[in-house]
Amino acid sequence: MKGLSHLACLRAGLKAGTVAIAAVMSVSSAWAADAPAAAQPSQNVTINLIRLLVKQGVLSQTQADALVKEAEAEAVQARQAPSSTQTAGNDLPPPEAGSIRVPYVPENVKKQIADSIRTQVMEEARQENWAQPEQVPAWSKRVKLTGDLRVRNQSEFYSTNNVDEFVDFATWNDTGPYDVNPVNNPTGFPLLNTRTDRPYRTNFRARLNLAFDVSDGVLADIRLASGSNNGPVSTTQILGGGWGKKDVWLDQAYIRLSPESWADLTFGRMPNPFMHTEMVFDDDLNLDGAAASFSVLRPGKTGFGVSLTAGVFPLEYAASSFPTFAFGKAHDVNKWMQGGQILADWKGEDWDWKASLGYYDFVHSQGRLSTPCTLYNGNTQCDSDPSRPAFMQKGNTLFLLRSIVPDPANPINYAQKQFVGLTYDYNELDLNSQLSFDVGAAYQLQFDVDYVRNLAYDVGDVCRYAPQGLPVNYITPGILHTTDSLGNPITVDNFDPCTAVTAPSTKGEYKSGPNGVTGRILLGYAKPSERWEWNVYAGYRYLEPDAVLDAFTDSDFHLGGTNAKGWFIGGALGLFHNTSLSARWMSASEVYGPPLSIDVLQIDLNTGF
Repeated sequence: MKGLSHLACLRAGLKAGTVAIAAVMSVSSAWAADAPAAAQPSQNVTINLIRLLVKQGVLSQTQADALVKEAEAEAVQARQAPSSTQTAGNDLPPPEAGSIRVPYVPENVKKQIADSIRTQVMEEARQENWAQPEQVPAWSKRVKLTGDLRVRNQSEFYSTNNVDEFVDFATWNDTGPYDVNPVNNPTGFPLLNTRTDRPYRTNFRARLNLAFDVSDGVLADIRLASGSNNGPVSTTQILGGGWGKKDVWLDQAYIRLSPESWADLTFGRMPNPFMHTEMVFDDDLNLDGAAASFSVLRPGKTGFGVSLTAGVFPLEYAASSFPTFAFGKAHDVNKWMQGGQILADWKGEDWDWKASLGYYDFVHSQGRLSTPCTLYNGNTQCDSDPSRPAFMQKGNTLFLLRSIVPDPANPINYAQKQFVGLTYDYNELDLNSQLSFDVGAAYQLQFDVDYVRNLAYDVGDVCRYAPQGLPVNYITPGILHTTDSLGNPITVDNFDPCTAVTAPSTKGEYKSGPNGVTGRILLGYAKPSERWEWNVYAGYRYLEPDAVLDAFTDSDFHLGGTNAKGWFIGGALGLFHNTSLSARWMSASEVYGPPLSIDVLQIDLNTGF
């Protein structure tokens, strides 16, 4: 009924008081006079406007006639009603029967009324594409384009007291296997930087998101992002590199079904659906799989609400052709995470408290010691190789995965090429709380506390494959008195924490832990998005080596991974709409093991649309 809405628009413009009534009567008279010569231009601007709308197909001739007749009828009613502006001195006698009194209306007033109506109608026609509805495709109204860009200057500072040899186990697995026999591997293993500062390194993060509202209850979302590699916890790309082009990755791709207002089902590569802090999951982490979220009682402006989220997320599928050079293929052992969380949200007039209980079970993430593996005959694979993590940062307890059979022809200096795997399983219980208060008219005071514990942590797993499969980190060596190949007595470091020894020999001491806790306090705007909006915050984190998988925790604090403790401070200031400047200082050291202290300064310029 588009025409009726147009009639309503014209009708509203024609009801402009006594002056407008006079103009309508003028229009009515002119319309009646000009009706036989509809094709000839009229001196009345309003008549020409109505004819133009008829010609453009906006109004039919019948609707135009009806519009003028209705306006004339309303004008008659208006004349019959007593006027509040009349006074006893200027009352006029009623007109004679059969005559119509039309007050004088200046031509400039008539023109102003006509121009106002024309402007209003034409603006609506332009916005709604009355004349050319096919000019803008209907699907384009269902697409939302958003994005953000961050340019960061980062400086990394290392203590001179740090250990100078710290094995980079992530690179070991990516580029390995490495031979642990020093005779065959004189160059050693890949090492992390632990002592040389890296100031003023500039990088950026760019993300572009397309959300398609396919139909009511169906959303398809695709996001592209920058990134120096396909790691899951960072989309940062360092500048430089000879000004070479930068990489773009598919960061998100999912379908969300909402059959009811209280239910969402998501499939694909999706944003993390769980309430979390970066101690457990990095904010840039997206999950692959399927998730369902149900709001049992959705809170309004105030009140109490509960929601439940659960999902299954594959981490890694076993290669269908493993082992490559063998007739018998290995059984299909896939890695995945199953997770669930219950979230309560209690809102008051000037406060909001959210609390969640989450559980994340990483199935088949624990490494396996291989069956006896012969590498001396040209074989390059062992059956436990797929149990190594697909991605690592640093911090988790690790062991050598391969049970290598000595070469009968060279039983001492045979090749011992190894990968590393996770010593423990990971079933993470996460308790998270966020309490915020309104301070004044605009500011917030916010408290965040998060505690996580690995319920699968069992220190007995360290010795489950003894004397093989011993941990290669977090061991304080003991002393072992033994003999060399010629029978001469020697003293060596003993890294075995499992085998009982007697004085004067001592065994290695192993230390790790399953707990993590972090807290933060923030004052100001939660996310400054306008000029001069600001916030400041400070916090502390304590994360033991095996509390969470080091692959998915924060990539910035202690430059990623677990086994880190320390504090952080920061703040942000809005510069323009959706543009802010922020800074953060993080100072962290190790919880256990050799000294490794790292301070990180980040200064960010952020914008989004």
